[in-house]
Amino acid sequence: MTRLGPAKVGHFLRQQSEELTRIWRLARATARPTVFPGLLDGVVQPFFERAGELLPAGAAPEDIWQGLAGVVRRAPAIGPGELTQEWAVLVEVLAAACESVNAEPAVAEWLTGAAAAGEAGTTKLVEGRGAAPPGVVTAVVFSSVTPRQPRAETEETAG
Repeated sequence: MTRLGPAKVGHFLRQQSEELTRIWRLARATARPTVFPGLLDGVVQPFFERAGELLPAGAAPEDIWQGLAGVVRRAPAIGPGELTQEWAVLVEVLAAACESVNAEPAVAEWLTGAAAAGEAGTTKLVEGRGAAPPGVVTAVVFSSVTPRQPRAETEETAG
């Protein structure tokens, strides 16, 4: 069976970035139901797109962080460990995508390294130990990140 190399997997990531982001959001919401929206929600699709560009170009996986663009949420109430959990979900999505297209092992390894670089960058960012790349904005979330419970409908509002 033929394994796909960096060029074809890169094309797949760029073409399927929206769908992969949707899958990540569903998986993240299932794995981390007490945090909404995801802290990485604003950089996941750009991550897939950027990985799709860098992978076939032969760039180092660590290069992904400096080229990302989007919003990273920082929620002081829950700490940077939440970011690690969200990156772990992204790695699971990448692994499933690599398996589905029968990617070469080196491609899967590169993508795992890129996710590790993203995790390191976002963790340093929210801990105040590093600067954001030019395209990344940090939004501090002071309100609760716990999903709101639906209000029970009362007779007054039902009618």
